[in-house]
Amino acid sequence: MISLKSLNKHYPDFGLFDINLEIHKGEYFVILGPSGAGKTVILELLAGLITPDSGTITGVQGKSAGLIYQDYMLFPHLNVYENVGYGLKIRKIKKTVIKQEVTRALERLGISSLIHRDVTTLSGGEKQRVAIARAMVIKPDIYLLDEPTAALDLNNKYKTQRLFLELHKADKPTIIHVTHDFEEALALGDRIAIIKNGKILQVDVPDKIFLNPENSEVADFLGYKNIFSGIIKNHNLSLKNISITTPVESADHAYVAVRSNDIILSKEKIDSSARNSFQGIITHIMNRGSYIEVTLDAGVLFHIDITVKSYNDMNLLPGDEFWATFKTQAVKVFSH
Repeated sequence: MISLKSLNKHYPDFGLFDINLEIHKGEYFVILGPSGAGKTVILELLAGLITPDSGTITGVQGKSAGLIYQDYMLFPHLNVYENVGYGLKIRKIKKTVIKQEVTRALERLGISSLIHRDVTTLSGGEKQRVAIARAMVIKPDIYLLDEPTAALDLNNKYKTQRLFLELHKADKPTIIHVTHDFEEALALGDRIAIIKNGKILQVDVPDKIFLNPENSEVADFLGYKNIFSGIIKNHNLSLKNISITTPVESADHAYVAVRSNDIILSKEKIDSSARNSFQGIITHIMNRGSYIEVTLDAGVLFHIDITVKSYNDMNLLPGDEFWATFKTQAVKVFSH
């Protein structure tokens, strides 16, 4: 097990504060957070490239680690074969063994044809696979992945994600993957740690984090588009012209969040047990590709995600009157 205990690292304009994490052997662990949150600093501490100001790291001593950066960090003066074999060469491995391991890694990643190519002529996806091959040949116990798909187009991004999952399933290494993309975290992680402003906010399995964020900061980062604050009395949070029924009886100050895909949009009021139903005017319709985001002004703005089929069936237009309906159980309440 890799353990980070009370870890602190301070810079003039940034810091990591009291980082505590336990990462199990063979786990695919994702550290998720916005730019500047401290994700890369944690990887560099784990890799031994920098040292903490205080706290301890255990479980990495004596282990080999393959570090893969967002910008690949390939050597421009070396070709593909030389880049992939570099880690073995500096370990003074025999040339025949290097050739065998490099060839095997390139075959496994489907890029054997690139073996003698100049790396400066490669596409982003090809460079990423070469960087992965370079890490693979040293047979690391731990992979440290720093935003490895951030520079890729969508197609290559998905291909690379699948490749990491296949690598993890086949070789059972410990993978620590940092990203700002919560969809990527959900797709890959056995567990996820949310980090913001140098502090860990929540650690859990993906479903629990996404369905039950522990506070408004986590909810906001995870894409909860409907977050409100105020006083709760008799289970109701009063907001301008409406009142949202919550599962909490009372709170002097609370944050309330509702996922955009937990809200039902309908032309007529739905006859159901749902306690929250509000009529409003559609103000914006945005095509997000795989879904449509609708903004409804019902005294406050509700952001509602619907399928493309539903959008076409309802023939929505700005200015139309519609109802937004959601259950009390869909309302998440936080104290901060």
